[in-house]
Amino acid sequence: MAHDGRDASRQRSWRFLARAPRNGASCSVMSHWGEVIQGPVLFGGTPHVALVTLPDPAHYVTVSAMPAHYGISCNPPWKSKALRAARRVMKKWAPGLGVELTVHSTIPEGVGAGSSTADCTATIYAIREMLGPPASRASEYDILADVFAAEGPCDPLILLDGETTLLWGSRSGKLLKTYDVPLPAFFALGFVTDPGRTVSTVELAREQAQHPPSSREIDAFAAVLRDFEHALETRSIQGIAKAAMASGSLNQSRCPIEDWDALTKLSDTVGALGVSCAHSGTAAAFLFDPRTADLDARLDRATRELLPLHAAHIHRFRTDWMPMFRAESNEMTIER
Repeated sequence: MAHDGRDASRQRSWRFLARAPRNGASCSVMSHWGEVIQGPVLFGGTPHVALVTLPDPAHYVTVSAMPAHYGISCNPPWKSKALRAARRVMKKWAPGLGVELTVHSTIPEGVGAGSSTADCTATIYAIREMLGPPASRASEYDILADVFAAEGPCDPLILLDGETTLLWGSRSGKLLKTYDVPLPAFFALGFVTDPGRTVSTVELAREQAQHPPSSREIDAFAAVLRDFEHALETRSIQGIAKAAMASGSLNQSRCPIEDWDALTKLSDTVGALGVSCAHSGTAAAFLFDPRTADLDARLDRATRELLPLHAAHIHRFRTDWMPMFRAESNEMTIER
């Protein structure tokens, strides 16, 4: 069921693209909301932080790229990673030319929702389309390599296609394994557990590099990964949610989520299958079976129960509603 590598010919559903009439282009990329599972693994004797992304089409970033006579600029100016990504690819694809970037994002920053990865991915893709050939012949793997070079630890947003499930090495920038089945659909209630607190993935990775995972941590996550793979193969949504919660519990020693124990108990109280979290951030989500008859009532109750815990950015999303490619307009369409 699993193999390394990808079929590059598959249609992607992580973006919608709208080209300006002549010489500009824009691209939108959705976010994720933490991970389904995350933890340390050994591949070829090399340790990796492996994860499976929880897609969140409720948030996205749009980057517009317009040619400039000189210089590379970004509005707003604090989108430093998008600017770094632009400088990298412009030097490679069009040295001496300039570009003006405009970034509009609804993704909360510093919570583990992939805002930086989305910024860099949308930036590089918009510039690629703006320039046309030969830049436009750059593959998704080429773009992902540039995202990793510009950002450091990143997420595989550009590879999400709704047809497969990916085990990604976030800090090595490596695709560790591809499962030829999609992640079963969840209806999720996403939230942030500690409003105001942000986590730098780069700084956290640097800190954790000083304390490599122990053999006990590696063995514990290996058991979670086996359970996840079995649940994925048997299409057990309950088993995947259970693996997500077990993975999140293991991750508390690395990047604690405030009120995690209370959240795991609350997930059962409100009728969720489990709770997932970000490997480097404060994002978490209750995972529900979308086929549940009283789903709205459970979501309403979960929302009420989160308020005393001072949760923020509470929102609902379905993990298999993926933005589809659109060339005619700037409107996002949702595949259901």
